[in-house]
Amino acid sequence: MSQSESDLTKIYLGHVISPLSSTAYLDFVQGALVVNGKGTIIDVAPWSEIQHKYISGNHINDSNVEIVDLGQRLILPGLVDLHLHLPQVSQTGRSGQHLLAWLNKYIFPAEARFSDTNHARKIANWFFDELAANGTTLAVVFTTIHKDATDAAFEVALEKGSRVIMGKVMMDANSPEALTEDTETSLRESEELAVKWHGQGDGLLLYAFTPRFGVTSTSELLAGVGRLFAKHPGTYVHTHLSEAKEEIQFVATQFPSARSYLDVYKSFGIIGKRTVFAHAIHLDDQDIKTVADTHSSLAHCPSSNFFLKSGVFLYAKICAAGCLFGLGSDVAAGPSMSLFNVMKDANYMQPDIWIEPPELLYRATLGGAKAAHLDHLTGSLTVGKEADFIVVDASRKSGIVDNILSQPTDEILSSLVFLGDDRLIEATYVRGRCIFHI
Repeated sequence: MSQSESDLTKIYLGHVISPLSSTAYLDFVQGALVVNGKGTIIDVAPWSEIQHKYISGNHINDSNVEIVDLGQRLILPGLVDLHLHLPQVSQTGRSGQHLLAWLNKYIFPAEARFSDTNHARKIANWFFDELAANGTTLAVVFTTIHKDATDAAFEVALEKGSRVIMGKVMMDANSPEALTEDTETSLRESEELAVKWHGQGDGLLLYAFTPRFGVTSTSELLAGVGRLFAKHPGTYVHTHLSEAKEEIQFVATQFPSARSYLDVYKSFGIIGKRTVFAHAIHLDDQDIKTVADTHSSLAHCPSSNFFLKSGVFLYAKICAAGCLFGLGSDVAAGPSMSLFNVMKDANYMQPDIWIEPPELLYRATLGGAKAAHLDHLTGSLTVGKEADFIVVDASRKSGIVDNILSQPTDEILSSLVFLGDDRLIEATYVRGRCIFHI
């Protein structure tokens, strides 16, 4: 960043909406989001209340201030995707089967191709471009078992300015030959990547130790992950939990002394703050209490659960228990990277409860950031946080009325959640830097 860029303050004028909780949101129809040259939010308020700070008469007070007038367009926090797979971006929409059969037919062959680092880099470029085009400003990402491919993915993320929690997948049992690792090699390479990449990009890049799931893990691997997690403060663990009944049954035969699937992870120290468990559909009451008590996090992936017919997330019970959770697209089992589609599916998947649009937006923004333990930096448009935001024009989507931007905010949010997709995204910013613009 040049000296002039670092000194430049930008004021984005538009309809500013940002969750305050699962039921309330900040709402400035003629609002202003003020971002300094370091990419930090320094003001957010109605423009009428703060314009005197920046304008005298018809003149901007400071030559290092730029005003970007977005009209009626929406300024929202960037979206948070708590679970998806980089190598699977090319496999979306593959004919659905139950989890283990689907993995063997489509996913494992696609992941094996990542032994070719040039191929891996090509897919990584596509993946991060797609994330930005969908308005995702924080993603928790699986790569593959390949160290060089994961290294390339981090390089691409750094170049593009993405905010990501990511790690090399770890598999040392019950896997295709091309994807089965030596246990010690898997642990060593994962630690090397964590040391190299965790905290890079001035904190935009964070490392997650990533055992795929209980099915493809030995006790030795999981014990090693627990040791590495404890050894490297601030890192994450990202894995699957209780997605499919056949998976749960398989894990029970591997770890017969464990009370439950979650208990397997707990016994190896793979639980607690900065552990993200994807899916977590089939949990009993004790498991749910353990998740809440340990401040572990869940990534709810309704589109994927729908596609693979895995089951229904216990949304109301998990909310009532106070568990930290957000939404995940789970590409490629989830057929779309658009978290607007995921929000819609989260409501559609619940047979007995209605999830209101403000709650769904919260789960895809501030709720997801809380689950990632990064809500001090991102997830809402708050003074002092980093400027991760998106510019949205709901009128660009067919099926949404042309005058939607002039309607009450509750109606706007309903249209976003139930009719929205990537076509709504006009621009995506991470730490004040534009990483996508139509």
